[in-house]
Amino acid sequence: MTKQPTALPCGSTRCAADQMELFPAQATAPSTLLAPTAPTATFDWDRHDFVIVLDSGGKDSAAAAHEVCTQANQAGQLHKVRVLHCDLGRTARGHLVEWPGALDTARAHARMYGVPFFVRRSTRWPSLWDRILDHGNWPGHFARYCTSDTKTVTGRDFVDETGIELRLGRPPRAGYAMGMRAEESKARARKPVIERHRMSGAGIKREVTTWLPVHGLTASQVWQIHRENRIPYHEAYDQGMRRLSCRACPLAATDDLVRSAQLNPGLFAEYAEAETAMGRRFKKSVSLREIIERARS
Repeated sequence: MTKQPTALPCGSTRCAADQMELFPAQATAPSTLLAPTAPTATFDWDRHDFVIVLDSGGKDSAAAAHEVCTQANQAGQLHKVRVLHCDLGRTARGHLVEWPGALDTARAHARMYGVPFFVRRSTRWPSLWDRILDHGNWPGHFARYCTSDTKTVTGRDFVDETGIELRLGRPPRAGYAMGMRAEESKARARKPVIERHRMSGAGIKREVTTWLPVHGLTASQVWQIHRENRIPYHEAYDQGMRRLSCRACPLAATDDLVRSAQLNPGLFAEYAEAETAMGRRFKKSVSLREIIERARS
């Protein structure tokens, strides 16, 4: 499921113009960290006890991990970095909510830089699927409980876990790095590169700084980082996916959902049955049944 890139994975003719040349024959050694390639706001390594990189296994997470680990290495602070993958579980029929191999790809990113890798899941919900069924409606732009309940809360718990492990004797000060980019949406474009994370609260239990190290990069620049540093990527990109979110994500573009339905017919069939049972359309603009029909045409 995890690939060592030899060319920019496009997966469709839409990005044929962005095809990149082959990698040099000599691979970058795992212990070799190159200079940062993304202009970012200055992160205060000395003030923070550790930095958690959220890695979904996608291209942007990988680029963020590269930037964080490269800067950490240059600052002599690589020992502070931890890579965290939030496992979203399985459906009632055993389908992974995420892309198979996403976890292994995230693990490969951590291994590349020699930093610890952790997998955690929500302690309240067995899976995102269970959370959706309990909610009775699909996540949306104004109801992103999928992120808050299965990733943000899980990440907060991991911050606390790490703070206890380090026996600091005070609330931990953690960096929280993610691969969000301004190019993805207007909402993400408005986000600061560095800010106090809302999980900090009053700072009594924890102080967390959100860090978006690849916020200003385009998709082409992200793939350039992959190319120059031989960063492993998920095979779904070669199969036509532009993003590696959940396999059936209501926030994804319809064209991407159609392609995902072609690659994951069993999962989409189960989701379509849930759509009928809940009486709620998967997206306001299109139902899962319509997506499946388009995938078959």
